[in-house]
Amino acid sequence: MILAFSTSSAWASVAAVDRKSGVLWTGRLHAPQGAAGACLKLLEAMIGESGLRVEDAELYAADLGPGSFTGVRVGVTLAKTFGYLYGKPVAGASSFDLISTELTVALPSKKREFFIRAPRSTPIRTTELPEGEFVGFGPGIQPETFPDASRFSTLIETLTPADAMTFVPEYLIEPSISIPKKPYLAGVRVDG
Repeated sequence: MILAFSTSSAWASVAAVDRKSGVLWTGRLHAPQGAAGACLKLLEAMIGESGLRVEDAELYAADLGPGSFTGVRVGVTLAKTFGYLYGKPVAGASSFDLISTELTVALPSKKREFFIRAPRSTPIRTTELPEGEFVGFGPGIQPETFPDASRFSTLIETLTPADAMTFVPEYLIEPSISIPKKPYLAGVRVDG
C-alpha cells in the first residue's frame, strides 16, 4: 500500500492506493491554509472507515508542487515524517500529474500568471491561459480540477522511491518568501 498526500491547493487529500486494487481509500477536505489539520482528520477517517494503518504503508507519497508554498511543504513533511518514523521510502509527483497526465494543465503561479504544462512537456510560466482543451484551477478556469492524492494510483509505476531525509518539494520558481532584516535571536543573550 502507498499512503499519499496532496496539499498544494485549497483542497487537501489523502489516499491509500495499491498496485493491484487501485484506490483502497480516499478523502479530501476544503482546507485553505489548514492542510496539516485536514490531513490528520483524513487519516483518522481512513483508519476508522477502512482499518488501514499508517504504519502498514510500504511507501509514503506527496504532491511536490507547484502550488501553495506552505501547503506543498505540509504534504512533503507528512511523507518524510512517516517515512523516517517507519523506515520506509518516500516518493513524489507533480501537481500537474495529480490533475492529469493526458491533458494540458494550468495552475496559478503569481498574480495574473499561470504555470502551463502540455502532456510530456516542460512547464512554462505565462500570463495567458492555453487555447483549446485544458484542465486545472485558478482565476478564470471553470470548472476547476484540483490535484488529488487518489491519482497516485495511476502513477505507481512512475514513482521513484527516495530516502525520507533527502526528500524535498520541487520548485519551478524561487519561493517568494522574505529574509528577516534582523537575524532571529539577534540581541538575545543565551546563558548556559
